[in-house]
Formats: sequence, structure tokens, C-alpha cells
Amino acid sequence: MKGRKKGRSLGTLLFFIPIILVVALIAYAIIDTSSFRNGTLVVNAQTSSRYYKAEYLNVSVSAAGRSGITPFTLSVPQGIYTVSFPSEHWFVSPPSRTVNVTGGGTSYVVGVYNPIPVIVSLDEGKFNVTTVTVLHEVTPLTLVNPSLNYEVVDSNATGRIIVAPLQNYTYVFQTTGAFEFSIFGTSSPELTVASV
Repeated sequence: MKGRKKGRSLGTLLFFIPIILVVALIAYAIIDTSSFRNGTLVVNAQTSSRYYKAEYLNVSVSAAGRSGITPFTLSVPQGIYTVSFPSEHWFVSPPSRTVNVTGGGTSYVVGVYNPIPVIVSLDEGKFNVTTVTVLHEVTPLTLVNPSLNYEVVDSNATGRIIVAPLQNYTYVFQTTGAFEFSIFGTSSPELTVASV
């Protein structure tokens, strides 16, 4: 009787050993392929769409100890990476971004560059500055009216503009050149905008 029980136990054990080995090998393969395969990191940069349609930018970025020009694609081991965006003239640079790259997966990072507006005040019928420089198709010129009166501005760039009390008017120059702004009905100095 004891011999038969030992035989059955040994037979059952021998039956389950191959199944356990196959399950272990499949589990190892799944862990191995997901943990140790490289992932893809795609880095891009673009302008903000606050003032105009967003445009892609070609900037030098660094990620995973390497540098490249956007759009920048890297094959990297699974892990957490920091992507750094450089400062660009005329823009507020995006902060560094942390991204998790999984084995076999693709992670995307987009840095959004906001244009730095040039702000000119129309306080009491005069401009607070007389010359400014903007980058055409990028830099917004914002005329701010902090007073309780309407301000009327004439320009060879925009035509006549009426800026309501405590409001502002924003314009992005589409071409290069020198443009004049004057406050209607006053003899205050003109504002010259150099669009480069």
C-alpha cells in the first residue's frame, strides 16, 4: 500500500514538473522582454498657439546624456529620463520635463515655447516708450490702455485702432520693416516698431 502511494505521488510530481517549468519560462520571457528591451523617446518643440497657429521649432535638446535637434528620437533602456530645453531668443523656454520610458514602448515629450510679448502702455495720451523691436511672425506687440478713457491709435501697420478703457490690443507683425504708431489727436512722440 505504501509503495502505491509513493508511486502515485511521484507520478503526480513528475506530471506537474514540466508544467511548472513551462509556466516559469513563459513568465521569465515576459519579464525579460518588457524589462530589458529598449523603448523609444521622441522629443519635439513648438511655439505656443496663444497668438497664432503653433509651429514646430528646431532646437537643440538634451535627453539621456545625448543631444540633438528636434524632432529628436532616441532608443533608450527602460527608465526615467529628464529632457532639457534650451533658451531661445524671443521666447520663454519650457521647463525641463521628466518622462518614463517603458521597454518596447514609445514616450513623447513636447516643449512649448511661449513668445515674449512687447508691452507698450498708452497712459494719458502718450506711449511709455518710443521705440521697440519685435521678431516678425513671432513677437506680439500689446498696446495696453490703463486709463478710463478710449485711446485711438493710427498706424501704417494696422490702420486705426480703438483701445477701450482698461483693455489692450495685440498685433503680430507679418513682415519686417519699421512701423509708426501715433495717438490720434495728440502731439505726443510716436512709437516706432522695428520688425526684424
